[in-house]
Amino acid sequence: MQAIEEESGKAGTPPLAECRADAVVRRFASQYLDRMECSETGILENPEALHDYRVALRRSRTLLGQLKGVFPERDARCWLDRLGRLGELTGPLRDCQVMLADLPLYHSMLPESLRPALAPLQSYLERETASAHRILAERMRRKDYRRTIENWRRFLERPAPKRPAAPNALVPAGEICGRRIWKLYRSMLREGAVLGPDSPQDAFHALRKRGKKLRYLLEFSASLRGDGKLRDLIAQLKKLQDVLGECQDTAVQRAHLLRLAETLRQDGQPLDTLLAMGVLVGHLEQRQSRCRRAFGEGFAEFAGNPVRRRFRKLFGPGHDEGDRGRRRA
Repeated sequence: MQAIEEESGKAGTPPLAECRADAVVRRFASQYLDRMECSETGILENPEALHDYRVALRRSRTLLGQLKGVFPERDARCWLDRLGRLGELTGPLRDCQVMLADLPLYHSMLPESLRPALAPLQSYLERETASAHRILAERMRRKDYRRTIENWRRFLERPAPKRPAAPNALVPAGEICGRRIWKLYRSMLREGAVLGPDSPQDAFHALRKRGKKLRYLLEFSASLRGDGKLRDLIAQLKKLQDVLGECQDTAVQRAHLLRLAETLRQDGQPLDTLLAMGVLVGHLEQRQSRCRRAFGEGFAEFAGNPVRRRFRKLFGPGHDEGDRGRRRA
């Protein structure tokens, strides 16, 4: 994004927020694709490389899916589907890496006498991670994977049409992004207001996914603006995301442990290992309950009047009229 921001700052170049949306989205998505391709070489050895790849991919999908009408609907649907399948390729490896990284935490949850009983679980996770590595490496070497990456690159490098068919292609990028941010924020307020400690996990997960989209759009908008005015809102959202993320990760790990316990039971692993995993499941349930209670406090701050006023001032109806007036003056 630094290259885009530097180009925007050149004399005679209009601010990115005022440039046509389709051209700006292509440029940002091209840089996200650069990051994905840079991450490919180290993705099987370095968990951070996998994380970078997945974040760049999600950012691209957020721009495509949230800034509607920037590209023809058929193109947007096609690439959302193809990029979604790329994301699915990396999911199994990510899940394995998260559980392996959390093994020290699992040990700390157990009485010292039961900690050695987790050795079969660690061995199984290491084998599962190695298998996920191999499968992902094979898929990334396939022609269909490379063809998807190359075709996505060609789509992004295609010159912006003079008379675009997409209804919002010529809308200033800052304007369409601001409208979508306002809608997402209001949706989060409605969905979060009805959540409580006993709400279904799917509802918490849905709010978490919406929060990710909002954060990516806020960061996109911050790059368009280049004035640092969104740092406080991004930080506020990140605090809520941390709670929602821990809640979801705990639910996923609990479910994974239950599946692994059944697999290890069928493999004839010692009873102590199954008992230790049962203790872990109990701890994860308690942790999830704590996260759900913490959500109420975090959401109250995110939905409070100070944050609402900031979102309304920056992105609510008529938010850009003052900026346009100042530019004309």
